[in-house]
Order: sequence, then structure tokens, then C-alpha cells
Amino acid sequence: MSPPPPVPTVTDAAVSTQRRSLSRTLPIVVLLFTVVPLLVAGLLSLADSAQRLRHDQAERTRQTVELLAARVDQLAKSAQRTAASIAVSPPVAALPADEQAVSRLREELTVVLASHPELDHATVVDAAGRVVAQALRGGAPATAAPLPGAAADAPSGPLGAPTASAGEAGHGWRLRPALSGMDWVYPAVGGSSVIVGLPADALHESMRPAASQVEARLLDRAGEPIARTGPQQAVDERDAVVAEAPVGETGWTVRLAEPLTGYRAALREEFLRFGALAFAVSVLSAWAAWRFARGLAADVRQVARAARAILRGHYLNAHVQLQRDDELGVLADSFNHMSRELETRERERDVFGRLVSPEVRDQLLQGELMLGGHEVEVTVLLSDIRGFTQLCERMQPRDVVLTLNEYFTRMTDAVQRYGGYINNFMGDAMVVVFGAPKPDAHRVERALYAAVAMQRALADFNAERVAYGAPRLRMGIGLASGTALAGQIGSPERCIYTVIGDTVNIAARLEGLSKEHPRMIAFVNEATRALLPAPLAQLLVPMGEQQLKGRGQGVAVYGLPVEADLPPAGAHLLREDTALEPV
Repeated sequence: MSPPPPVPTVTDAAVSTQRRSLSRTLPIVVLLFTVVPLLVAGLLSLADSAQRLRHDQAERTRQTVELLAARVDQLAKSAQRTAASIAVSPPVAALPADEQAVSRLREELTVVLASHPELDHATVVDAAGRVVAQALRGGAPATAAPLPGAAADAPSGPLGAPTASAGEAGHGWRLRPALSGMDWVYPAVGGSSVIVGLPADALHESMRPAASQVEARLLDRAGEPIARTGPQQAVDERDAVVAEAPVGETGWTVRLAEPLTGYRAALREEFLRFGALAFAVSVLSAWAAWRFARGLAADVRQVARAARAILRGHYLNAHVQLQRDDELGVLADSFNHMSRELETRERERDVFGRLVSPEVRDQLLQGELMLGGHEVEVTVLLSDIRGFTQLCERMQPRDVVLTLNEYFTRMTDAVQRYGGYINNFMGDAMVVVFGAPKPDAHRVERALYAAVAMQRALADFNAERVAYGAPRLRMGIGLASGTALAGQIGSPERCIYTVIGDTVNIAARLEGLSKEHPRMIAFVNEATRALLPAPLAQLLVPMGEQQLKGRGQGVAVYGLPVEADLPPAGAHLLREDTALEPV
């Protein structure tokens, strides 16, 4: 009976080298290939959005400042047109006039002031700079500054304003004291002038931006501020979008400063929106990849478990059950087919190993043994049961077969423990070869220890047979060393591996000496004794030259007595995969 196949050394080693799992690495890879491009695209989009928002704010600020400049220009032109219309009115043209004409002029100024709510006063002064007539909104006293060029001690008019000649005054805008407003001076016929006043409130209202945080300033030709609207604290123009626009032909400029808080808030909103999108996509991608990787890893682990089962020789446990229609499903089907084929091959190999020696079987499967033979140095052990023919006469055929099977099982275990190749069973005889099919430098020692082990196994077998009333068996063993022809003998259709030569014949004849010398364990020839180590050779008893049947010349024979005490067999004499204790 052939020994079980050796267990592969690659078992759980592959599992111990695993450091990563698809359930973790695949989601990370998916995240890298989805989130990283998303982040890059998002950052590029954020940069573009930042530029767009900054451009939009600058454009919005520019449009706002142009609108404010247009409103201030419209207010100024309205005041100019009003002053011009008063200057060409008949009451002004009739100056100087009587008190009744002045009264009519005052009434006309009141009507004009009522129709222009943006003005706070309308005044007519004569060539000497004295106020001729004036209309005030709400009856409040005017705070007009003296005309340019007026003398400090010039006579005052009804408003207490210093007077100056119209010719010296000319026409144009002038600031009131303490920036309480602006006055437009327009010359009329006869050297008189018409003055209309724009209050500071009107200027502020005309240039007030929609956003409370935006600062708007009205600057004169010299860049000095005329009016300002916006937050109480001035806006830092280094952290703001600044735009300017001219106010018509006045020479003024509207300067607008809008803080970047709105821009930053919009940019922050864009960033939060992108962050929420990236987080949602990352979580969804990671979850989907984890689900996919978890299922894939489970299927791969199932295939790996089946592969480890095959490594251990458990082909029945190597079936993979995967209900998939992709490449992994094809792999599982192919793996199942492979496991079935391996199981069939292993079964055939096991059956083949029962018919021939495992060593011969392996060499035959590898194609190393061809029809024919070659000379080898071997030691042949031949054993035979003494008186077995007479024993069979008293036994049923079935009992004979059972006895032989039990006998050969024990003898096979004893021989294979020392690496012997069982060449053949011939009735109750057994031929064992040491040194073939593989060369063996310790073949003679192994054969001698195998002979002792066979006799001890027979003693145990006889003890059992005596227990149930069966007769004892006696066995003779002959050992012969020499050259023999080993190889495939037969025809291409039917052949066996065997050894042929005079060495085999000598072993058979030596075994026959056990009939005359029952106290001997085995008989060896001179060539066998010469190859034994000195401690073992000294245990052999010389029996002289014996005339063996069928041979013309005598053969020097040595016997190993039953009382010989062999030293324990070294580990180098035992077969590597044997599990039995040495003798």
C-alpha cells in the first residue's frame, strides 16, 4: 500500500503574507481616481469663479459709480438750467426796478423753488453784490458764502452775505462754509447774478449707493472731498474695489469704494457648495466601491480557500460556488473543472501507486523510465514463507488470500520504512530491491535492517495468530548484492519494472538455506558483507562456502543469528516520510 502523498509546504503561508484587502484598497483607489480629479476640477472652477466674481464686482462697482456720477451731473445741470431760466426772466432783465418789481421777482423765485425740490434757495443779487430778491425753502436763512472777489467790507444784503460785483464774481460752482452745500452763480443782464443753492442733503442723496457698506465720495478738481456717503467709518481702499467716474463738465469726480466682504461671502458660498458636492461624491463613490470590493474580495477569498484545499489534497472541498457571468465566474468554472480533473488524476495516481512502487510510479509519470534497462548496483532481499504449500492444503482459498494480504501488509510496512522497493509478489514470496530505481549508497545497511524488521513483524503477527488458534508462520530471507539489470521489461502494451540478473538468483538460493538453519534471521553473500559497516559485519556468522542449487561454483555465505543485537538505525537509513519508529 503506497503512503499518502506528502502534504505541500505551501499552506497558510500565502495567507500570512497578505497585508492588504480589496475591501480597503479598492475604495481608496476609486477615491483617488474620482475625488482627486474632482478636486482638481473644483479648484480650477473655484479659481475661475473667483476671477468671475471679482470681475463682476468690479463691473458692478463701475456701473454704480457711473450711475451716481450721472445723478450728480443731472442735479447740477438742473440747478444750472434753473439759474439760467431765472436770469433771462423779465423781472431780472428790468433791474434795477421799484419795490413792486422786486416783489414780483420774489414771487417768481418762490414758484421756481417750489417746482425744484432739490434746491434750498434762489437768490438774485445786483451788480454791487447786494441781494435784490431771494426765496428760501422752509424760511431757513441761507448760508451762502460770499461771491468770489467780494470785498470783506462790502455792504450786506438781506441775507447778510457779503456783496461783490457780478463782473468779479463770474459764474460757476462755489462751496458753502462748512460744506453745507453748493451754490451755482449765473450772470444776468445789467451786471446782476442769479444764485441757486444745492443743499448737502441733496448731494448726499443723489450719490448714495444702494449698499450701506459702499463708500461714495464727491471730489472737486483738486481732489478735495465735497460730499461723502456710506458707513461711518471710512472704507480701507486697499481692501476694496475702487472705481471713479467724472461728473459731466463740472470737473467733479465720484469715487466709489466697495469692500471685498461681498466678494468673499460669494466666494465662500461657492467653496461651501463645491465642498458639499465633493463630500457627497466622495461618500457615494467610497460606499459603492466598498460594496463592490467587498463582494469581489469575498469571491476571491472563496477561490483562494479552494486553492488551499487543493494544495492540501482536499479536492472534494475545492468546489467554488459563484453565480457570476463575468470573468470571475469563468475563473470559478475553470477552477471547478480543474479540481475535478485533479481529483480524477489523483485517484488514478493512487491506484497506479498500488500497482507499482511510488518511486517507479513517479518516474513513469515523469517519463524517465523507458522500455529497456540499465545496469545498477543493488541489494536484493527475497523472502518466502516456509511450508506454505502444506499450509494451504489445510485452508480455504479465501483464508489463504486473507492471510497473505495481512502478511504482505506487515512486511510492506517493515520494508518501506527503510526505503525498499517492492519489486514483486510471487505467491508467498516477496522480492525487494534496494538501490533501484534510485541509487542508494546505504542500500546494504537498509536491506539488513529491513530483514530484521520483517522478522519482528512476523513475530508480532504470529502472536496474534496463536491467540485465535492459527498456526505460526516461518519465513526465510536471503540478501545478495551485486550488479543487476533494472528497467521496463515486457512489450510496449504491457511491461513491468523489475531487476534481472544473477544477484536475484543468489538471493533466492540464500533464502532456501533457512530450511536447514532456522535460527538465522537472514543469509547474505560475501558482496553484501563486504559493503556493511564494521559494527554490522561483525554480527554476521560465517557459514562457509555453500553449494547453491543451480550454480557451478560455491558461494561464501554469512548468517545473521536471531540473538544478534543490531545498534539502533540511524536517521539516514529511514525513509524521510515514514512515521514509524526505527528498530
